[in-house]
Amino acid sequence: MENSDISEDLFKGFKGTYNELICQDDFSTDGHPLHNRQDQQQVSLGMLSALLLVVDIGLGVQYSKVSEKYGPLYQNLTHISSELEQLRATHSNMIHAKEEALTLLQKELQKVYKTSGQLGSAKHTGMELQRQVESLQGQKMALQSSVTEFVESCGRCLPGWKLLNSLCYYFPLSNSIPLKTWDRSRESCIQKGADLAIINSEEKQEFINKAIQALRYSSGSWHLTGFWIGLREKEDKEGTWAWLDGTKLTQGYWADGEPNDDMNNEDCAAIYSKNHPKASWDAMKTWNDAPCRYALKWICQMKAKAA
Repeated sequence: MENSDISEDLFKGFKGTYNELICQDDFSTDGHPLHNRQDQQQVSLGMLSALLLVVDIGLGVQYSKVSEKYGPLYQNLTHISSELEQLRATHSNMIHAKEEALTLLQKELQKVYKTSGQLGSAKHTGMELQRQVESLQGQKMALQSSVTEFVESCGRCLPGWKLLNSLCYYFPLSNSIPLKTWDRSRESCIQKGADLAIINSEEKQEFINKAIQALRYSSGSWHLTGFWIGLREKEDKEGTWAWLDGTKLTQGYWADGEPNDDMNNEDCAAIYSKNHPKASWDAMKTWNDAPCRYALKWICQMKAKAA
């Protein structure tokens, strides 16, 4: 039986006994009515006191049983409440620590962004300095080459010109110098006190061929990599080639299949730094006939100063 049921039964018993005492006849026919009533009241109070004592004892027993049953639960509840308060405090501390960590992280990220920006700027500056260094190195090499050529020629050729025996040769490779037709190329040479180069020996062919190969000039299609020389076909004699000094060509260094006077429009000669598409590379076969209106580089030739 549950504790609540026992308490309820005791209360019901107490209530029933009390009602019985109250409902008894207060006036008896025997003896003095007042005395009888007092006696009855005393008896009722005694019995009521006894019942109250019994109920109190029962309630004490029930309280003891309830305490035995629910006491540990109350202790557990108290312990859980204490742990819950500790967890709440820990959670609050963690939230506070998290907020501080986020604030610190934001500060560090700002430093990282700032450093990253400085690094990017430094990288850009470094790349710019590298380009400047490369440009200066190129200028240095060009100056060293000019000095070397000048020393080798002992001042017999102008700076930028190459000496072979008693002749000086000029190769206008700068990108700032535009390509020109055969006639305009010759005019440029004449303005320098020279003329287009005459290649009338194997020695000259080898020298000029090595020079243009070393220069590594490139212009996309092979037919645009040529250098005009002082050789062209005579207008009055088809198939006859002559140098600018009036001498007739006796030994040429034409690529295989050349000159072919394609479309009857190729009357000027040029030496090339790339293979002719119809032939394997041969240093002694680098000439090709081309239309005189083509824009190409050119080679000037002039007499060297006396040693």
